Amino acid sequence: MVLFSLSIMRTDALEPRRETGTLPTQPPTPYFRYFSGAQAAPRVLVVHGLNSNKAFMQIFCAALADAGFEAYAIDLPGHGDSNVGFNAVLADRVLDQAVSLLNPDIAIGHSMGASLLIDLAHHAKFRKLVLISPGTTAVNDLKFENTLVTSETWDIPAVNAFAPHLDGAEWRKFTWGMHSSALMKPDQIREIVKWLGGDPDKLRTGRRLAWLGLMFAAASTLGIVLLPKRPAIAQTLPFSKADVVLCYVVAGGAAVVVQKYVVVLRFVRLFAMDYLVSFFFVAGVVLVAILTAKKQLPSGDPKAIVKAIMASAFVIVLLGLIAGSHFIHMSLSDGRWWRFLVISAASFPLYLFDETITREIGARWRNAGIAVVTRTLIAASIATGVLLLNRQSAFIVLLLGLFLVFWLTLWIATGLVGRHVRNPVAAALFAALVQGWMFAAWFVTV
Repeated sequence: MVLFSLSIMRTDALEPRRETGTLPTQPPTPYFRYFSGAQAAPRVLVVHGLNSNKAFMQIFCAALADAGFEAYAIDLPGHGDSNVGFNAVLADRVLDQAVSLLNPDIAIGHSMGASLLIDLAHHAKFRKLVLISPGTTAVNDLKFENTLVTSETWDIPAVNAFAPHLDGAEWRKFTWGMHSSALMKPDQIREIVKWLGGDPDKLRTGRRLAWLGLMFAAASTLGIVLLPKRPAIAQTLPFSKADVVLCYVVAGGAAVVVQKYVVVLRFVRLFAMDYLVSFFFVAGVVLVAILTAKKQLPSGDPKAIVKAIMASAFVIVLLGLIAGSHFIHMSLSDGRWWRFLVISAASFPLYLFDETITREIGARWRNAGIAVVTRTLIAASIATGVLLLNRQSAFIVLLLGLFLVFWLTLWIATGLVGRHVRNPVAAALFAALVQGWMFAAWFVTV
């Protein structure tokens, strides 16, 4: 707890002065404003990408403030703290209004945000323009003077095909990076700041990331200490490794087929991700039906359930709202609370099967192998569904790698909770609540 508190204090000490507000656009636009302390600091407008938000730009904006710039990071409609749904036309109109109100010297956009700035550049002029991994958009006869375009070695292929051909722009392809690396990697941030004319020697990005890393490590260690391992309850289950894999193949196939005709949780209205939430629900219902048929449906233990809820609150507050909020939007604004409850309920059946069966297949390393296989099967089924039958949700494919990392990390965390509570219902509830909160906070509402 001492290390966690120390890392919070050091992180806060390294942060530039920041204010939160709302621009009077139609609809209103939430923003963070970062102050550099320099006299007559150049004003920078920072625009995030799709399924992102102003909080995701914090590390980058703090570096801009270090280097002597005044930075405004905004939430586009449907993102972060915005209380209206997303559509591209509305986002373009709001961005135009924000530029008129702020009159920035410099504009910086990431992914979709860069594409919106390209559209805007047809009639708005900036002293300098930075386009980070811009999405493909119409350029017409636009000349990109005083413009820096960046992309990454492992960027989206369409981005690497588009970025070099913006007439007049200076293109830099960073190595060893992915689509959002330039927003986090100190060396890439340094290059962008230097190109803008800021002082790269004043950057404190590396120190911020180091203390944030310590904050996550300290919080995770504290959670493990608070949940000591207890002896497992011996039980015999009529499922082999092959049976588990088959169950996930059947459940994934059923979810793909059902959602060809109806995305059952479409009313959640998350851009593309209502398909993912619905997939979890349909696949989970099939898996619970298999548990019921095998007479393996577990019962809950009230004390264990309370502990699981407390553990999920620990993760959401310490790892999410306190530590994670330095990287991504983690709070639930109006319209997201009910989505949290629906997503948690929809996620619970699949995690119930998971905690009832996959923790008991064999030795720990075999269980871990099953976790990797089953998560890969989920991702493969989702990719098949959206690429072949539900193309309107194909955006999910771009995030499947991140989802795999999240699901495997959640499996490990749920295992730590499960070995203490010794009740699969409680452990499944923990996983469902954490996933429900994360998805409700992260995804774009429409």
